[in-house]
Amino acid sequence: MYPIALFQYFVVAGLVNTGFFTLMLISRKRNTAPVVILITLMLLLSFQALLNAFDTRSFFLAFPHLSRISWLLPTVFGPLIYLLTYYLTTGKKQLQRRDVIHFIPFFVYLLLLLPWYLQAAADKRRLLDDFEAASTNDFGWMNQFSIAWILLYLILALVQLQRYRKTLQSVHAAFNVFQLQWLRRFIYIFLLILVVSGLAFYGRKFGLPLLSHLYHYNYALVVLALYWVAGKCITQPQLFEHCQPVAEPPACEAPVKTLVFGSAGYDDTQGSAARKYAKSGLDDAATDQLTERLLQYMDNEKPYLDRALTISSLAAALGVSRHHLSQVINARLALSFFDFINSYRIRAVQSQMLAPGARSLSLLGIAYECGFNSKATFNTSFKKFTGMTPSAYLKTQLQQG
Repeated sequence: MYPIALFQYFVVAGLVNTGFFTLMLISRKRNTAPVVILITLMLLLSFQALLNAFDTRSFFLAFPHLSRISWLLPTVFGPLIYLLTYYLTTGKKQLQRRDVIHFIPFFVYLLLLLPWYLQAAADKRRLLDDFEAASTNDFGWMNQFSIAWILLYLILALVQLQRYRKTLQSVHAAFNVFQLQWLRRFIYIFLLILVVSGLAFYGRKFGLPLLSHLYHYNYALVVLALYWVAGKCITQPQLFEHCQPVAEPPACEAPVKTLVFGSAGYDDTQGSAARKYAKSGLDDAATDQLTERLLQYMDNEKPYLDRALTISSLAAALGVSRHHLSQVINARLALSFFDFINSYRIRAVQSQMLAPGARSLSLLGIAYECGFNSKATFNTSFKKFTGMTPSAYLKTQLQQG
């Protein structure tokens, strides 16, 4: 059997499985905006893969009304990925009317292609009979613009994700890092697919050796990505809910070196933070006083042990405004709230894991007791502040001891 035939069977299987998976998602009661967007994206990607896998003269002569649909669909892929990211990071459950603005190119393309779509099948077959000439049209400005359009929206999705992460770090001391990592991987996977597809597209357009052979087969990556997303939906459905801070009792692991606030490596935001709070009304003397109060409170009361701690709750405990507390942490200590609180948690874990009698506990159990609510968050923070994984750090300390 020829490779193209195997590839076509693979794509058809992907479309069928995506259809079954879509029915499973629809059967659930909670069809929020992210779920609706995901279903739409997966179905359209599967159909696009099918059209490209069967991009042959005989296929389109048999089904002429399917021709040039593959010109139209790519205009929605980028916006759908961006909107999926947007709704997952904002927590909004319902689609908004203003979302339609992202699909302006789709409607423009539809208007331009409408005369072709409305032609009779016999007329289309007459034009498609010269398949080489018809194929040349596939590499025109429309499809070239679609590549740039998808790239733009993938970049916007990454910007949205980064903006949301910074917002979380300035407000919450714990959030589901694993969920944000998944969403980032999702975007990067489609960025990789776009790069490969772009190389295949221009390789075919200009007849470049090797690259031209990627055409058609690049959609195998799309099908594999769809299987990956489907697997995540089945095994970890919580990933497709709002990327919010979590309060569940998850995982953990090891210790930490003492962090010197404002030291090299952690003061990169100090300049911008100082400018941000230039008009806050908190002078140097008051800033020093609040900084001392904050550090004493952290040492004496240990609020970081509360897994649900936020900057608002800490500010209320200190009897100060959230804005002034944020100024002290960001501008004076040169840390985000997320890093500030987790540095205490890491030191607490570090102390407990080396204490006599604590070795009967798992690193996960220790970290959870010290305020962490996610293994991913703990591991990420631990390595950031110590340069080592929790298990490697513990091994090193035990060898030295």
